[in-house]
Amino acid sequence: MRVTRLLITDFRGWKSLDLRPRDHAVVAGVPRAGRSDVIEALARVLDPEAAHGPSLSDLHQTAPVEGESEDQTSQFEAGSEAASPESAEPVRASTAEVEVTLSDLDPEIEQLVDGYLQPLDATGMASEDDEADPSAPQCVRLTYRLSYDHETEALESVVYYPARSNPEANHLLRVPAAVRRALPVITLNAGVPLQLRAGGSLRRYIEERDPKAAVAAFEVLREAVGEAVTALSKDPAITEAVDALLAVGGTGKRLGDSPITAGDVGFLAEDGSVSALLRTLRAALRLDTAGPLALTTHGSTVTAVLSMAEAMLLADVPGAVVLADDFGDQLDAATAEHLASLIRNRSGQAWLSTRRPEVARAFEPGDVVRLVRHGGQRTYHQLPQVSDRKQLVAHRQLHTQLLPALTAPVVAVTEGPHDVAVLGMTNRRYPPHRLPLSAYGVRLVAAGTGSDGGIDQVPQIADLAKQLGFRVIGVVDADKPSQQSADQLDKVKKSCDVVIQLPEKTAIERAITAGARLAQLAAASSVLTVFGQPDPLAVEATEQTVTNLCVTLHKKGLHEPFLDALYRELQPEPADAEEQHGAEPEEDASVVHPPLLAAILDAITTAASSSYNGPTMVVLESVGRPDEDAA
Repeated sequence: MRVTRLLITDFRGWKSLDLRPRDHAVVAGVPRAGRSDVIEALARVLDPEAAHGPSLSDLHQTAPVEGESEDQTSQFEAGSEAASPESAEPVRASTAEVEVTLSDLDPEIEQLVDGYLQPLDATGMASEDDEADPSAPQCVRLTYRLSYDHETEALESVVYYPARSNPEANHLLRVPAAVRRALPVITLNAGVPLQLRAGGSLRRYIEERDPKAAVAAFEVLREAVGEAVTALSKDPAITEAVDALLAVGGTGKRLGDSPITAGDVGFLAEDGSVSALLRTLRAALRLDTAGPLALTTHGSTVTAVLSMAEAMLLADVPGAVVLADDFGDQLDAATAEHLASLIRNRSGQAWLSTRRPEVARAFEPGDVVRLVRHGGQRTYHQLPQVSDRKQLVAHRQLHTQLLPALTAPVVAVTEGPHDVAVLGMTNRRYPPHRLPLSAYGVRLVAAGTGSDGGIDQVPQIADLAKQLGFRVIGVVDADKPSQQSADQLDKVKKSCDVVIQLPEKTAIERAITAGARLAQLAAASSVLTVFGQPDPLAVEATEQTVTNLCVTLHKKGLHEPFLDALYRELQPEPADAEEQHGAEPEEDASVVHPPLLAAILDAITTAASSSYNGPTMVVLESVGRPDEDAA
């Protein structure tokens, strides 16, 4: 069974959503964009056992627009709470609906919903055309409706067949509970694993697998524990201590109708029942030479893996729709990808919300549904189906380049991995009072994964990022003016929200050296010999030898060690203790950055804001050599 369409109206934070997955759905995106709400909406329709009870917060709220007229306020759905333009109270919808279209139904399900089946068109929608192709696949629509009566202050929820209902006339043909329970839908709810107590997932599986054997096993436990406790109660070490206690002040003579002794005292686990005994048991694992240790001692990853394994064991229904919220949160990267892959292969359709890029890595690029917020409104993005070779090449970069940025609202696309390495190192060295790129929701991304980078590759990954709803900032070199470079820059402009261009004739290697004294560059350049490369500035430090240094950095990829050495040279010598005593430290005195690299990062953070209204093409000013070196 598959969900071909999810239609949400006024449910929680979603004003509207019309989502039509092509296969599986990995729901990811920025915080507060509605991942959990999508999974909960599906559960409200499909899984009566997993759905939570409705609440007033399930109805969508919209903040009133300041200065809005009564006529404008009335544009909200009929029955919404009225709010004056001056009121600070939000406008709450009176009705929320979640409609799900199901296809690929097995014969038993089709028989249960006979009379409500409709032809399925190519877009994943149920066809309303009376002359639709009778040989088309069949589907059924189910709708969850939540309504609020303002007079009685009561919430009412119902799941009905929209095909033969009329909500406006309050004529709703309800879906029987037996039909919903028959749907192959599994909700993965991870809990404490390996619990034998009533209600535990392992206990449930044991009893479902063989009820008689389960009863017999627990009876053996009860008898064995009873015998062990009886033997313990008769042990002289116990009876002598109990008799001594009862002899104090004649306590044993005063407690009952007749004097009691140690023979009248026994021991039980809580109320003596097997259930009480099982509640006290905790799983212990032997994972190494330390011997058996309590499950909690082994760490959160072991617990999370076993918990998810239990949930999947109970969810082993072939062809089922599998729902899971925040999948992989407590798992390590490899296990998250592995379990996601198992779900994808075993289920009819997986709906997993996640913050982990490793979960998305187990699925095809077209399965990723990325949720974002634009201007406070939620929306979603999916990659289009591949229709040409360029799209195919671009889609390959989703797994290699964009997945690590899955939950970031902004990506800054550079010409290659060297740019990312250099800007990343500078970004990491910002002092605490100067916010790094992550504080602005920015992730650095390279166009290409190695020597295939360059300005020609920037539009490919930028277009891919735009299709997934990222705000895209391009960071490019200023190549030698020509018709070719102008055309390349035009393509970058069309693909990005903002383009930041380095100064004329400046690539990332020049950006590192800009603004530093020749003596500082010469001292830092000596680090190249550690990597088996000649030092271009060993004999003389001139602008020409600095050019040779930039060529060496570019060809040999030694950007990071050189930049690390340059940072040490850029930092000012500590002043004498007497001079420093009582002096106020400057804001950035702790770290001096290569000035052009700092300017690039500042430009990125400025352009990252969704409220940015500056130029879409930002050309950075060149940074000259200090006067004493220029002389």
